[in-house]
Amino acid sequence: MKPEYLDGGTGIANRRQFDRHLNRAWRSAQKTGNPLSLLFCDIDQFTSFHTHYGRPASEACLRQVAECLQATLRRPTDLAARYEEKKFAILLPYTDAHGALIIADRVLADVRALAIPHEKSNVAPVVTVSIGGHSLWPVSRLPIRTIIQLAEIRLFQAKHCGKNQSRLSTACRDTLEE
Repeated sequence: MKPEYLDGGTGIANRRQFDRHLNRAWRSAQKTGNPLSLLFCDIDQFTSFHTHYGRPASEACLRQVAECLQATLRRPTDLAARYEEKKFAILLPYTDAHGALIIADRVLADVRALAIPHEKSNVAPVVTVSIGGHSLWPVSRLPIRTIIQLAEIRLFQAKHCGKNQSRLSTACRDTLEE
């Protein structure tokens, strides 16, 4: 991957590369009728982690979580990217809700297994993530922002329902075409 498409702090794809990859995957899914899934992963209570452990530890934490997300992916079409400061995106072309749930469960377990201490968390003694996702079959008149908005809603639900969990939803092709 070209340097301009890498996030300097984590070594995975940056937001620019994510946007390019999402546009390409969206067009492909519309054309082929295959499903597309998007997961947003947010590090739980990262602000308190940063305040307690400082910048170097926070940067190391972000790198480790990013590497963990990248290692979770098995197919060349899948993409892990830094979406915002402490928020990551996982784009899963050709993946339905069941496949996205498998990836989300793997990410939750693998991030916990990193065992990065987080003394200021009221969720767990280690760093955890919350995941929100959505799977759909894009149709021609459906705007691309739909999948982003629905995944963000599910992330919000995961954060406000206790953190350290995933919330996913799906839209059937028939529902979208009505």
